[in-house]
Amino acid sequence: MSGAPFDERHIRVLDDLMREVPFQLDAQGCVIWLSKPWERLTGMLVSRWLGRPLWDAFHPEDRERARALLESAAAQRSLAPREELRMEAAEGRGTRWVVLSARALPDSPGEVVGTLADVTSRRQAEQAITTRERYLETMVDVQRRMMPHQLPLDLYGAVVEPLGHVSAASRVYVFEMHRAPDGTLLGSQRAEWCAPGITPNLEDPEMHGLPLMEALHPHQAARLLRGDPVQGMPRDFPAMLAAVVEAQGVRSVLLIPLRVHGQLFGVIGFDNCREARPWGPIEVNLLSGAAGALSLALEQRTDNALRVRTETTLRRTEAGVHLLIEAFPDPVMVHVGDGVLLSVNPALVQYLGYREPSELVGRHVLELVRPEDRSAAQLHLGQAMEGQRSARAVEMPLMRKDGEVVVADLVTLAVVVDGAPARVTVARDFTERKRTQAQLMLTDRMASMGLLAAGIAHELNNPLAYVLSNLDYLHGTVGPRSRPLTHDELVECRQVLEDAREGAERMRQIVRQLRVFSRVEDGKEEAVDVHRVLDSVTQMAASTVRARARLIKEYGEVPTVKGNEGKLFQVFLNLVINAAHAIDEGQSETNEIRLTTYLDEGGHVMVVVRDTGHGIPPEHLRRIFDPFFTTKAAGVGTGLGLSICDTIVNGMGGHISVESSVGAGTTFRVALSVAPPKETASRPGV
Repeated sequence: MSGAPFDERHIRVLDDLMREVPFQLDAQGCVIWLSKPWERLTGMLVSRWLGRPLWDAFHPEDRERARALLESAAAQRSLAPREELRMEAAEGRGTRWVVLSARALPDSPGEVVGTLADVTSRRQAEQAITTRERYLETMVDVQRRMMPHQLPLDLYGAVVEPLGHVSAASRVYVFEMHRAPDGTLLGSQRAEWCAPGITPNLEDPEMHGLPLMEALHPHQAARLLRGDPVQGMPRDFPAMLAAVVEAQGVRSVLLIPLRVHGQLFGVIGFDNCREARPWGPIEVNLLSGAAGALSLALEQRTDNALRVRTETTLRRTEAGVHLLIEAFPDPVMVHVGDGVLLSVNPALVQYLGYREPSELVGRHVLELVRPEDRSAAQLHLGQAMEGQRSARAVEMPLMRKDGEVVVADLVTLAVVVDGAPARVTVARDFTERKRTQAQLMLTDRMASMGLLAAGIAHELNNPLAYVLSNLDYLHGTVGPRSRPLTHDELVECRQVLEDAREGAERMRQIVRQLRVFSRVEDGKEEAVDVHRVLDSVTQMAASTVRARARLIKEYGEVPTVKGNEGKLFQVFLNLVINAAHAIDEGQSETNEIRLTTYLDEGGHVMVVVRDTGHGIPPEHLRRIFDPFFTTKAAGVGTGLGLSICDTIVNGMGGHISVESSVGAGTTFRVALSVAPPKETASRPGV
């Protein structure tokens, strides 16, 4: 019994299920066909885009990259190129991030088919994580600068520049309030920081003696006097102020009051001249915390030197630090000495299942960590104090009050409280980040498989060819015949069977390597033989390396390592492919890629990947582990490989480093932890 054919009703149901937008373009790059999910992605009708170039739908800054990718696909210059780009959605939907993939139609020269996959939520999650870390580090830096023992001579200058950078503002300025003879409250600009290309206003006469309260709506002036921030677009302010900010090219404004001894002392302002976007609640809270630190410093500056050192000022300073922590949405703890908890915020109390902060204050921070993880936690905390900066984020299981284990990313910063060293640790639940990392790792794996597809086919075709040839010979030899096989013929058949078996075994190993590389049980850790992983990598990448360099192995006597075979395969495959791409084709006799293993003095298994390629310029060397940073041409690299290598190696308790010199090649060193004796596995053949 056959089912009914698809009709329009069935197609509409399929459209609702689809998460990608398939499309087809003619030889001029214009839209021939778009699926209905286009309207859900962009908020624009499909009918409006038929006959229009698809690249016109992309953000102006990404439009040429989209056009180049589609033209490259149409000309078949690369195999199924893909890239993450921004699209212009209908008004109210904002910018959307999509993965654009395209492929030429072999039977229709110049025509292209492809898909648009919405990855906006993933990009937003990544951006939110980065923004929170950047804000927290800047806020702590501002708080440190305002501490009583190191108040700068130029208070405003110490604040406006770092706040300008972290808030992505075009201009940051400070107005001080003073009274006119008739009692009117006036504001005069005292400091300013401007982004490159933004015209300064500090010397503008109109910025001195400005009746700021009268330039605002009554409810806005009341908010500032009450100590609350005010923000908006030019149209949200009275005509007098709107005309001033529009003449300066300002598209959105944020004003945060500075209060000294309970009175409005001034305003710290942020102008955005690039886009009319509001500052989010988290940004406003953290910038308000910085303004509070500046207000406390101004109070100290206006009092005499003796009062600065009084207990009242100390309590206010500590209150400023506490307010900064209280406003932060993630769990935060402040600890002093060797790890005694001085303060915790409500988010941490809730995250760990307690009712009151008093249940945590005074305890040692390591009591919140499982016994088997305490050495790793102590190392993380020590790194922040020794470097006087933030320690690299580390994944750490924490113990809730009810005994349940929750896993969080810890970021620890060294600070000074009352002239004594302390540390602030932020614990972020990493569920969303873990999901994003898994998606990125899968994307990188698929990109690597695309690069190696032709080589893998070649590696399979060679043994397949002589397996089939030997089987054909056997079929012809032992088929219907009038006499038995002679002794020599039997020997020859046995040799042919052995050759066929060897070829089949080689194909089995290639298939095994593909299965290891693509398996999904990424959380499983075991004892791994790095030599077996490296041998698999070199076989998979052989066709890519062969045309560029000689591959040399220098294996030492090393134990198995604690890790995941599939993840380590991904790390070393990335490093070997990158090494090959750093060498021009056709120079295999004069170039080499060398793989070296040894056990270092610290008891780590070291894997060194050294090439004689072009090398990495110094300005790029410090960014190579940043996500999406790449110097490769469009369609060749995703910019994810080295970032994912760094994430995987650090997640296994190891570390990765790089040295490079332009024209002399690059060396990557990967340090891995030795597997505990109980996890040591037998090597194949042993």
